[in-house]
Amino acid sequence: MAHLAETFNVPICPHFLMELHVSLCAAVPNAAWVEWIPQLDDITTSRLTIEGGRAKPSSEPGLGIAWDWQAIAKLQAFTPVVLSA
Repeated sequence: MAHLAETFNVPICPHFLMELHVSLCAAVPNAAWVEWIPQLDDITTSRLTIEGGRAKPSSEPGLGIAWDWQAIAKLQAFTPVVLSA
């Protein structure tokens, strides 16, 4: 989508999961900004890094999100059941 927008000289401004989108914005020339929504702060141990007014992509493999599994377990409404054949 970002490259299609680029062909028409349209900037992109992804939102929702900034931990994911900061890498996208670093990889394309038409990214204008990354929206900051702290919806994952309660269930992660890593935070988006800002240096010189710019978001810095994580150097961790994958999405760069460090999940806080204990916090997630506390927020679970039920325990999933895994069925096997």
